[in-house]
Amino acid sequence: MARAALAIPSNLLQFRAAQFGLISRLRLANISGMLFESAHIRVTAEYGAATLWLGFPGDPVNALDAARLNELDSALTRIETNVFINTLVVRSAKPFGFCAGLHPHVEHVTDRASFAARGQRAFARLSALPFATVAFIDGPCLGTGFELALACDYRLCVATPTTHLGFPGQFACFGGSNRLRKVVGRRADVLIESGRTFSGREARDLGLVDRAFCARRAKIELRTFLDELECAPRVPEREIDETGFAQERRAFAALKSLSTNATISIPSDTDTLLARGFITPLEAEQARARTASAPAPASTTGEPARPVRRAA
Repeated sequence: MARAALAIPSNLLQFRAAQFGLISRLRLANISGMLFESAHIRVTAEYGAATLWLGFPGDPVNALDAARLNELDSALTRIETNVFINTLVVRSAKPFGFCAGLHPHVEHVTDRASFAARGQRAFARLSALPFATVAFIDGPCLGTGFELALACDYRLCVATPTTHLGFPGQFACFGGSNRLRKVVGRRADVLIESGRTFSGREARDLGLVDRAFCARRAKIELRTFLDELECAPRVPEREIDETGFAQERRAFAALKSLSTNATISIPSDTDTLLARGFITPLEAEQARARTASAPAPASTTGEPARPVRRAA
């Protein structure tokens, strides 16, 4: 009688082989490929470093809802069970967009407390991973998107005019108030309640991010930081701390409006962009040079004013 073949997961075989010294960890570190893929999230790995990509098709920016939290939870399950990952980078698959907060669909959620609890559990799993986690922020990082970044051990920020960090909706619901308090102390409540947003360099000066740099140095800075982690691993001590989680759930459930469509004003003049750290002195000089070389607008003296049509 033929013996039925047993289907044994390849990662389990690799783990057992590593345990008994049959395969070296250095060789296993070279295993790369797609670890997880869903409609909105995918996880890739290369040389022991995994990347969790946020890519929500059909939306101009990444935003979280219940379905996407479920996908994040499933991705974390796959990451947790992979013994060969030593670093996780969380970033956006969309250009110039990390995560802008909650999706407008969340406005219609009936049980907001349960929704907040689901997000708190998912972000707690991210913050409890047994290796270093890095949020690579390029673009809006607002509300629950900022809470996602705070759930990571380190935050690297591409400082551009489109990169803003903060809580414009003036609330946190996924454990962000607790994690922000660990970063800036008693100022956390003021930062949340003010609704103020910060540029990448302003966030760095406040201690909200570890590094901020211009777009042309983004790839170099990320690679350099990952190399530093590989040479001298720095994984903070893990502890379960849910202080303030219940208060967040109650406050979130009591909100009359979630302000998911909060408008962020982006400075347009070069001096303000430079003063707030959105651009570097070199970028400011280049912007002024472009403005000076731009042709002057044609004179409309004596011409009748034309009506401006508005889109329906």
